[in-house]
Amino acid sequence: MNTESTLNRHWKIILGAIVVSGIAGGALYYLSKPSPAKVETPKPKKKNKKKKSDASKSKDLGEQQPIESNKDVKVLAQEAKAAGNKLYAAKKFNEAIEQYTKAIALHTDAVFYCNRAASYSNIQEYQLAINDCNEAIKLDKAYIKAFHRRALAFEKLGNLKDALNDYTVVCVLESFQNQNSMAAPDRLLKVISTQRTEEIMKSKVTTMPSQTFISAYMDSFRATPSDAQIVLDLESETESDLLLKKTFTAYTKREWQTSFDLVNLAIKEDKFSDKLIKAKAYNYRATLHFLMGLVNEAVEDLEKSLELDPKNVNSIIKRATLYMERGEVEKTIQQFEKAESVTKEHPDLFYHRGQVRFLTGDFEGAVQDYSNSLKYEKENESSVYVHIQMGVAKYKLGDLVGSDAKFKEAKKLFPKSAEVWNYHGEILMDKQNFADAEKSFLKAIEMDPKSPLPYINMAILLLQWKNDGDGSEAQCKKAIEVDPLCDIAYTQLAQLLCHQNKMDEALRVYNDAIKIARTEAEVMNIISCQEAAAAQAHVMKNFPEAMAKLRQ
Repeated sequence: MNTESTLNRHWKIILGAIVVSGIAGGALYYLSKPSPAKVETPKPKKKNKKKKSDASKSKDLGEQQPIESNKDVKVLAQEAKAAGNKLYAAKKFNEAIEQYTKAIALHTDAVFYCNRAASYSNIQEYQLAINDCNEAIKLDKAYIKAFHRRALAFEKLGNLKDALNDYTVVCVLESFQNQNSMAAPDRLLKVISTQRTEEIMKSKVTTMPSQTFISAYMDSFRATPSDAQIVLDLESETESDLLLKKTFTAYTKREWQTSFDLVNLAIKEDKFSDKLIKAKAYNYRATLHFLMGLVNEAVEDLEKSLELDPKNVNSIIKRATLYMERGEVEKTIQQFEKAESVTKEHPDLFYHRGQVRFLTGDFEGAVQDYSNSLKYEKENESSVYVHIQMGVAKYKLGDLVGSDAKFKEAKKLFPKSAEVWNYHGEILMDKQNFADAEKSFLKAIEMDPKSPLPYINMAILLLQWKNDGDGSEAQCKKAIEVDPLCDIAYTQLAQLLCHQNKMDEALRVYNDAIKIARTEAEVMNIISCQEAAAAQAHVMKNFPEAMAKLRQ
C-alpha cells in the first residue's frame, strides 16, 4: 500500500518523476488509480546553515535578523523585542504585543512582525496575525515561521485553501524533509477534498464507465454455463423472463445501458417463472450498479439475489469484490471462504481471490490461486487475465524466468489478445528494457487501436526513455480520444502536464477526470490531486525563489 503523502507525490511529479499506470494486469477494475513508478528524483543539495548569535539563541521567537547600522535605535528595538519575548513566554500576550509594536516603530524587522503575529493568534485576533505575517513575508520571502503562522491563522478563519498554499510553501522551503510540516497540508487536503466531494456527489449523474473498465470486469467471470446463457436458453415466456432475455441479448452485444434499462423493467414487473431466474436478474443489476459506481445499491441487489439463491458462487464472489472496492479486506476474505465452502473447484473463485492477494502484496498466495484457477477451468473457459496476472505475480516475486515463460505461453494461447502485449510491455518498461517495451506497446496498439491502455503506457515510456514531453502528451490525448471515459487517461495526462509545469491545463484536465469518475472515493482522490496541484501552482507562481532552491 502506498502511504506517501499526496503533496509529496505531486512534487515528485513536478521535479522529475511521473506516476505510471502500473503493472496491474487484469486487476484494473479493482484499482481506481495507477501505481507509482520508481523513478528517482534528485534530492536537493544541503546548504551550510549560518550559526545564530548567542542573543538570537536565547531571546528570539523567530530567526534573528542581522543588525546593519544605526545601532542605538536597533539595540532599543532588540530590547523591546526581548521584553516582548519574556511577556509572551509568561502568556501575557497583550503586553507582549505592546513591546513588539514598540520594536517595530523603532526598526522594521520581519521577526518583530512574526512575533507579534504569534501573540495576536494567541488572543484569537487571527486577521491581525495574518496582516503581520504579510509584512514579515514582504521583508523575507523565505521566512518559514511567518508562512507557518499565517497558515495556522488562515485555518482558524476557515480559509482552508489559503492555509494549504502557505503550508505548501513551508514544505517547499524545507525541501520536503520535515514530516511534521508535511502532515498539515495532507490533513487539509483531506478536509477540502471531502467537502468538495460531498458537494459534487449531490448532483453527480451516474453513467456507464469506460468500455475498458467494463470489459475487464465482465471478462473476469468465465465459469460456464453463464447466467446469460442459462437465461437465453429459457423456454418460459413470462413477462419478466422475456425482458431478462432481452437484457442478456443486449449484454452479449455489449450494449450496457440498454441491458441496464431492460433488467430494471424485468425486476419492476416481478413476473419471473422461477426464484432462481429472479436471483439472476438481481445479480446482473448488481453488476451494472457496481460498474456505475453505485456500490451500496450493488450490495443491496446481491443481498436479494443471495436470499433467493444462497449458494450461487458467482453472487458470493461479486459480493467479495464489492467489499474489496470499499477496502473491507476481512469481509472480502470471509466471502471467498463462504464461496469455497460451496465448491472448491470454481475457477472464478480462485482468480478473484488471487486478485485480492495480489493487491495486498501476497504474491505467492496469488500465484497459487491463479494456478488453481487454471487447474479447474474447462476447455472453453480459458481467460487471458489469469495468465497475465500469473506472469505479473511471478515478476513481483523476482521469478523473471517464470514470468517471461508465462507471457510467452500467453501469447501462443491468445494470439489475438492485445492485453498480453500491453502488460508484458509494462514489465519490460519496469526492467528499463525500453526498446522492447516500445515494440510491445506498438503491437498492442496495432491489435486493438481502441484500447487506451497501451497509449497511456507509450506516454510514460516516451517520457522516461526519451524525455519526450510533447510525444508523451500526444499519446495521452490519443488515449482519451479512443476512450473518452477512461479516467486513468485523464489523470495520467494531468500528471504529465504538472511535470511540464503546465499547471493551468493540468487543473482543467483534473476537472474532466472528476466528471467521469465512478465512485465517491475516486472523485475524492482526483480532487485531492487537483488541490495539491493548485497549491503547487501557487508556489511556482508566487515564490520562484523557493522553487529554485528546491530544484538545486
